[in-house]
Amino acid sequence: MPDSTPAHSPCSTFPTRRAFLKAAALGALGASSIPALLAADSSTSPKKKKSKTMNTTNTDPRQSPANPGAVIAQINLTVAEGKRLIAEGIANDAAVKARLASGMVIVTTGTTNTYIAEKLAGLSAPRGSLLTGHILPEGAPRINVERIANIILVNGVPAPMPFEEALKKMAPGDIIFKGANLLNYRDSRAAVNIGAPDGGTTARLRPVTGEGKASLVVPVGLEKDCSWNLDALEAACDLKNTRHTRKNSVPQLWVHKNARIFTEIEALRALAGVDAFPIASGGIAGREGGITLVVAGAAAQVEKALAAAAAVRGEKPFI
Repeated sequence: MPDSTPAHSPCSTFPTRRAFLKAAALGALGASSIPALLAADSSTSPKKKKSKTMNTTNTDPRQSPANPGAVIAQINLTVAEGKRLIAEGIANDAAVKARLASGMVIVTTGTTNTYIAEKLAGLSAPRGSLLTGHILPEGAPRINVERIANIILVNGVPAPMPFEEALKKMAPGDIIFKGANLLNYRDSRAAVNIGAPDGGTTARLRPVTGEGKASLVVPVGLEKDCSWNLDALEAACDLKNTRHTRKNSVPQLWVHKNARIFTEIEALRALAGVDAFPIASGGIAGREGGITLVVAGAAAQVEKALAAAAAVRGEKPFI
């Protein structure tokens, strides 16, 4: 019988992701096997069931993201404008408003989360205060400001409570915001760099989030979107390969579990009820990393979306 595997299939040359992970766990694969795994088409891996808490945006490439006859318009956003728009959308999200009225909301450290804390908690501390790890241009000095802890809101009011204690008190439906460094929007998944050996904040929140528990919401800008298989990247960074130097050490990459992804697209849906999809990214003169979105819907909805974008226009860079 002829081989039914197509000649171009990565499976004909490279190990499957499942085989790679098993072998990696046994220490059977070295660093030379990583490129093979990362080059493999993620479509060869078994499909995972998506969490009920993930967004349900239509990402089927065979279907138009706009309904026939919809009114469409273009929105241009810098990275900073996108972060501010996400914060505005979060504040208008029905689930968030419900927990602010009665329940607990935790805003962990992060850049996009800083905008959320400014909106939900009235944070006025210097930029960089609500950060732990952050990525800067090579050689740039680190942000040197006094740090503040994760922000705990109980019934919409800041509560002086240690993070670990707050996690123990979280009830089903309560919300915790944790950012990301990488996004695969099509798969509704995001991942975060981990520097702490014990997994840091991400490891602590995992036991209390998921179905029937508190909700993990990941606010993340579309500038971080990629087409990579995040599980494969996580596996590659988790291997016990020798890091080059401590100064140039590669962090772990953890894929968020049971997470609801919240980007500029979800923000526009929360603020105006429109559908949205990207048609360009990047640019010049301050638009580097920015996104061009098309919003689609009824005329009144599109007008609301344009007004929401206008309200964040001119947002200054984070620092």
